[in-house]
Amino acid sequence: MATRNDPKNLKNMKFLNNKIFRYIAFLMVLGLAFTACTDMDNNYEVPDDMKRFRPVRITGANGEIAATLTWPQALFTDPGEVNYQVQISQDSLFSTIEFEKETAATTIEVSDEVLEIQVDYFARVRALGVSSAQDSEWQRTMEPFRITGEQIFLPTFDNEIGSSTVLLRWRPTSNPTSIVVSDVADNSITYTLTDADRQAAQVILEGLTPLMSYTAEIFEGTRIKGTTSFVMKEQSIFDIVIGPGDNFRAIIEDAEDGAIIGLQAGTYDVIDSEGAFANLRIVGKTITLQSVSGDPSDTKVNFRELTFTESGAGITVRGITFDGGPGIGAYFLNFAGGAAQFTDIIVDNCIVENVGVSFMRANRAGNNEHKMGLIQVSSSILRNHNVENYHVFHVDKLEFREIEITNSTFSSLGSRGFIGWTTNITMPVTPKITVNNVSINGLGSRNRNDVLLDCNNNLVEFTMRNSILNSMPFEGQTVGVRLIRANPDSQIVLSHTNMFNLTTGGAEPEALTLQTYVQTSNILNVDLGWNSRTTNLTLPAATPLRTASTTGGPIGDPRWAF
Repeated sequence: MATRNDPKNLKNMKFLNNKIFRYIAFLMVLGLAFTACTDMDNNYEVPDDMKRFRPVRITGANGEIAATLTWPQALFTDPGEVNYQVQISQDSLFSTIEFEKETAATTIEVSDEVLEIQVDYFARVRALGVSSAQDSEWQRTMEPFRITGEQIFLPTFDNEIGSSTVLLRWRPTSNPTSIVVSDVADNSITYTLTDADRQAAQVILEGLTPLMSYTAEIFEGTRIKGTTSFVMKEQSIFDIVIGPGDNFRAIIEDAEDGAIIGLQAGTYDVIDSEGAFANLRIVGKTITLQSVSGDPSDTKVNFRELTFTESGAGITVRGITFDGGPGIGAYFLNFAGGAAQFTDIIVDNCIVENVGVSFMRANRAGNNEHKMGLIQVSSSILRNHNVENYHVFHVDKLEFREIEITNSTFSSLGSRGFIGWTTNITMPVTPKITVNNVSINGLGSRNRNDVLLDCNNNLVEFTMRNSILNSMPFEGQTVGVRLIRANPDSQIVLSHTNMFNLTTGGAEPEALTLQTYVQTSNILNVDLGWNSRTTNLTLPAATPLRTASTTGGPIGDPRWAF
């Protein structure tokens, strides 16, 4: 057995002591190095001839007449101490430089006098050193940016379009010089604007072709300032033209299938032979009611209800105000009777106001017994509906293909919700609902859930974009906490939409929530100062909502952006 003084044991102890000594020495050197690094961090100054640190990012923001590039100050520098070199190219490899600038600022604005509009660009920036060898590396934009182009044209409404003439309007603060109108074959006509045109901020263009599609571009000198499109009307389209003194109800109900009926300016009452307000019955036929002027402000129909029965029943209405107040109208469009294949429902450039219960009721037959292709509302205003336990579009049990709602306003509506399809039914195809450039303000009541869309467990394709959803519930009402309900396998998309003041209401309001299967992008939360009774939905001049759409223009009903 080895002893403490055994030579072999003494040799092992010596080896162990040497190893411990080297380890302690290493820790001492490491401590000195750490102290030196700390002193460097506290006292070390970056030499002037060291290679510049690059900005950590650069971003490009779109604009109507200019794009803005911004980047942070380079590390270890003070504002104004370093100059930056900025380059812009149409390709991410910067094989061709479209614009270059040196600046001490950390932001620049590049206008449409330098860059083309509606063209994607990339930018890069670097910090400049004392010599070129000391310049930093380039930092590039991750996404392209563009100048969207100024849009001075105001919306062109149906009543401003004729068979050979069109009224075009623009922002009164602009100074355009010409308008170029092109048809689908690229044949163009140039109209030179006069001082009188500019003062009026509008012009009537003549000599256009009926039923032709046109695109108009407005210029200030050689610079384009806006684009709009329109389709000319057909000449002499009316089969029947009536005036306010005619028996409106009898003429409409006796009209043949397919009749196009023109209403001269004035007010019409839907009354029976005894002078009492009565339903306007559309039985097994499809007709068109259209104001001769195309202007809903000068042509009004006071109604009780438009009732549709039997296959083939449907309607198109254009350029008319429908007022349910005098006739105590509960429903504007009511689908009744037994099984039927209805034709399309089109409401264009109309005002529907003072409805007692629902804009559209289509739930009176059995599941799938009432069938319909298209329900379309465009360029219209629905306002001042009463507080009732119905949806604006109440389509329970209806088998439909598509609902399309565009460029329209729904304001001061006490309805329990917007679209209700709450009965689970078997469908031959998944229906499609599109809501685009729509302003909805003041909706929700009777403690109902799913105020925007209630499809129960039905499959649906629902897209809402470029829109405004504001003020839920209606004044003095409460709603459930969910905003949307549908089968979780549905495709439901909300994008480029302002959603503000959406709560359950009551003494302790909760924010309305979206199910996890709802896809969202570019959702804003901007306070526009509206309450649930606001019907004038004009956008404030400086609001970001004027450039928040998928095209860089305004969101919501376009009429409120100008």
